[in-house]
Amino acid sequence: MLFLGLDVGTTRCKAALFDEGGNSLGSASREYGYRSVVSGWAEQDPEEVWEAVLAVLLEVLRGAPQKPVALSVSAQGEAVIFLDEAGKVLRPAILGMDMRAQKESAELEAHFGKEWLLQTAGVPVHPLTSAAKILWVRHHEPDIFRRSRKILCYEDFLFLRLGGIPVIDHSMACKTMLFDRNAKRWSTEILAYLGLTEENLASCVPSGTVIGKIKADLASILGLSEDLKLVAGGHDQCCAALGAGSTQETIAFDNAGTAEVFGIPVTDKAVVLRIHPLTFSCYSHVLPGKFLLATLNQTAGLFLRWYRDTLGKCLVEREKDRDPYAVLMERVSPKPASVLALPHLVGSGTPWIDAASKAAFVGMTLATGEGDILRAILEGVVFEQKISVDLFEAQGITFEEIRVTGGCSRSPLWLQIRADIFGKAVKTLEYEDASVLGAAILAAVGEGVYASPEEAAKEMVRVKSVFEPQEENHRIYQEKFPLYRELYFALREIHHQMV
Repeated sequence: MLFLGLDVGTTRCKAALFDEGGNSLGSASREYGYRSVVSGWAEQDPEEVWEAVLAVLLEVLRGAPQKPVALSVSAQGEAVIFLDEAGKVLRPAILGMDMRAQKESAELEAHFGKEWLLQTAGVPVHPLTSAAKILWVRHHEPDIFRRSRKILCYEDFLFLRLGGIPVIDHSMACKTMLFDRNAKRWSTEILAYLGLTEENLASCVPSGTVIGKIKADLASILGLSEDLKLVAGGHDQCCAALGAGSTQETIAFDNAGTAEVFGIPVTDKAVVLRIHPLTFSCYSHVLPGKFLLATLNQTAGLFLRWYRDTLGKCLVEREKDRDPYAVLMERVSPKPASVLALPHLVGSGTPWIDAASKAAFVGMTLATGEGDILRAILEGVVFEQKISVDLFEAQGITFEEIRVTGGCSRSPLWLQIRADIFGKAVKTLEYEDASVLGAAILAAVGEGVYASPEEAAKEMVRVKSVFEPQEENHRIYQEKFPLYRELYFALREIHHQMV
């Protein structure tokens, strides 16, 4: 049997075919854009995304040895799509990274309380949440709000187009901050405050649930069987965790791309309320009965990209026929850096969530060279993550290994630095696009080939390489980390006074 995994991200969608053993039999991807007409805004045309989805499905199915039996979706979170009675898109989708709803976020926090919202939805109150964005539309575009019959995210929007039924899984529903993770239904209190009813939203089901079949006319266009099952998927980070084989608390996953999410599957959802500050997510997982305890830092690969485009620009241009990141990595110091780098290029992520914080290099002297600065960048990103993870471990949430996905997983040096700083084994995967594999795993579970996502992951996920901590470097980083931990506080007042 073959299964289709579909991953719809912020700027790219990908479809891939897998067999029961997790072997990929082909994939296709397409990029699409977004626009920012006002600083801090990020909007996208859902119709452009839908056309890209159709294109990747057509391409990946063109050479398929047989027709897949089930399809599931991994989707970007928080994006909001407003549809009228006929299912027509009323305005561009407001993307997850859009920050326009700061006043609305503060309004929700003032009305419900930070702790109540975190306890209910499992995500901290923030302008990024769908709830804040919907409230912004109600305040600023009342006609759009009034005409909206359905307000969807990308998972339920795609299921509406594919099968005519708008269905969202619990993990995606949590990311909207409209869902009650305890009662497993839309929050009546939050919906009432926003002026919505459950009829305005998609139906909620657990991940891996068969929700229907593909439309007959669409099956004909795509060359699919009309019996193709549509299976509830999940938030892309949850699907990435599943596709990395992070199905138990002892295995953490680190999705390190431009930004970075570090997550651990837990059964105790109340742990997030015991971690202070209350800035972490602990929302319904695609794994039954589990929750994803997760960090979020906006600067991971972005820090190295910044160096490439500024301080390293001349070097990269001189060797323009080579991969620019390979050029930079060759120049990284082989030893731990003598300087510290604070990676707050777009403010800090967890645990501080401080939009006014800024990046900094500290401790430079005349002896500081390019290799030291590059090494400090790589170390700073990992140190930043360790601050959050140490807060998890203080609550008894421990792990033995880290599965790394995303662009940063392609750098052996950066992977070794992760192992050395955390003092844990770091592993990479044979199939790197873990979110699309995670979606395919859920499709296989929906078809009944496997009894659970955990069982499916054991058969469909394979480790590629392992990086063990180097004892001497780990010792040096243990000595260095307490200094890094004080860096944010030492510079906070200065950064807050800078424009």
